[in-house]
Amino acid sequence: MFLNAKKDKQTILDNLDLLEQYIIEDINKIENTSTCSSSKYNEIEKKLSSITALMQKRNQKNLTVYGEIMLACEKLSDGFIDDKVTSQSDDIKINYIAKSMNTMFDKLNMGISEALEVLDQYSNQNYLNKIDAEIFRGGAFKVLFEGINALNEKIVEQVSSTYQQGLSLEKESSELTKKAKTLSDSTQHQASAIEETAAAIVEISSIFTSNSKHITSIIEVGNDVEQSSIKGLALAKDTDNAMDDIYGFTNKTFDAISQISQIAFQTNILSLNAAVEAATAGEAGKGFAVVAQEVRNLANRSASVAKEIEDLMGVLRTKVESGKKIATVMTLDYEEMIENIKKTVALIDTISSSSKEQEVGVEQINRAINSIDQATQENTVIAHDVSNISLKNYNVAKEMVEVSENIKFIGKENIQASI
Repeated sequence: MFLNAKKDKQTILDNLDLLEQYIIEDINKIENTSTCSSSKYNEIEKKLSSITALMQKRNQKNLTVYGEIMLACEKLSDGFIDDKVTSQSDDIKINYIAKSMNTMFDKLNMGISEALEVLDQYSNQNYLNKIDAEIFRGGAFKVLFEGINALNEKIVEQVSSTYQQGLSLEKESSELTKKAKTLSDSTQHQASAIEETAAAIVEISSIFTSNSKHITSIIEVGNDVEQSSIKGLALAKDTDNAMDDIYGFTNKTFDAISQISQIAFQTNILSLNAAVEAATAGEAGKGFAVVAQEVRNLANRSASVAKEIEDLMGVLRTKVESGKKIATVMTLDYEEMIENIKKTVALIDTISSSSKEQEVGVEQINRAINSIDQATQENTVIAHDVSNISLKNYNVAKEMVEVSENIKFIGKENIQASI
């Protein structure tokens, strides 16, 4: 009896040891193999078995929940958030942990799904929506979502700026293209005008050169005319002097003719007196009367010839006086002509100097026109390059605008090209 009691006591102690080992998790399961023989210890054993069974049952549920929690955590560490703890435990604290885990997975699913959806929209250039960062009260996920929203704002700011700059660049490039084309056309017209001007300058230069040669010839002719006029003036003066001499000789001839006329008149009177004396002498004076008559006839003829000579000398005197006046006028005209020729030659010489200066000026203008023409040709090439570059800029700006127009973001409709 005593031995049975001792054995039953040992059985209970063994069961308690097993329970202790189970509690401290040295073993995972309790299996009772021996039973007490005493009714007194048998009740204790049953109670102990009941407690052990209850603990094993609860522990099994807890292990199931723990297993799901561990599996969900392992999946979470691998990036999967679509798992949940579905088992229940009799332990309120474990159930609270499971509930908290499920709430965490729900929030993670909600937040990350929304983030993925928004990021997918961003990948399709749609920046209209943001992530609701208020799903989390704080922590890394809230900071992450706020960072994504800040990135959205930064991208929208940059896209807005790019869109506005693209619109402005498109507008300015369009204006620049038009102006560059206008500049190119104007430069080409200018080049044509300069070429025509250069041709005209060359022609003018040729004309000035030809004029210079003609002016030189005119100066030479003028000098020859001046020398001829000087000789003509000398001859006119000689003619004037000769007219003076002729006029003097004419006056002397008039005096001689007057004396001849007086002699003829006196001879006529003497012959008349001789005839009267011869008539008085009678027969003896007849011969003398004949001689006296002949003398009278000669005197009359001398008077008549003297009268004719006097008339001719009068005409000659008139002609000489007229020639004298003409010679005087001719002398004055020659002097005036020589003075005018000198002035003309001086004026032509001045014109020649001016023409040479103008020729030099035209040559300088021609060189300047050639330089301008060369610069204009370079400007034409540059204007053409500017036109091509502005057209490329316009195409780039247009492409920027087209790309920006495909991007959706808030405030896009209010963006206009800056002026």
